[in-house]
Amino acid sequence: MLPNKYWKIKKDRAVEGAKGIRLISAENDEPLSKDAYLILTEINKDLNLNSFLEKTIRSCRSSYQQRKIAFGLLDTARNIKIGNKEVLRIGFETSIIANRNIGSITLFKLKGKTYSFMFFGEAIEAKNHQKLVDSMISSFKVDY
Repeated sequence: MLPNKYWKIKKDRAVEGAKGIRLISAENDEPLSKDAYLILTEINKDLNLNSFLEKTIRSCRSSYQQRKIAFGLLDTARNIKIGNKEVLRIGFETSIIANRNIGSITLFKLKGKTYSFMFFGEAIEAKNHQKLVDSMISSFKVDY
């Protein structure tokens, strides 16, 4: 469930060539709002979170470099509790010319699957974005 009526699902698809992985992306379409994006990935395997995080970081770094966007980590990965979920989280920053975005990659396991929440938006809204993603993770449920 998305946080409000302005958040819209833009993509919901299986990842080609990666069996058992689904990608869902959402954007905030609120008038006059700052850009913010959420990418939720569901992997049909119970993976080691640290190794999956390393692969995700490498993939992000490569993707941003191809588009000539700077990508850097803001901290080290840490285990935290959000609601009743134990998660692994790391912060990152992207920048191009004068535009700066701050985000986080949050991984957790639930019912035999691994989930990745990658959330990023304008740097000046970073704290609000993080509260929003924490609320979404806390209320995240899987029926199967």
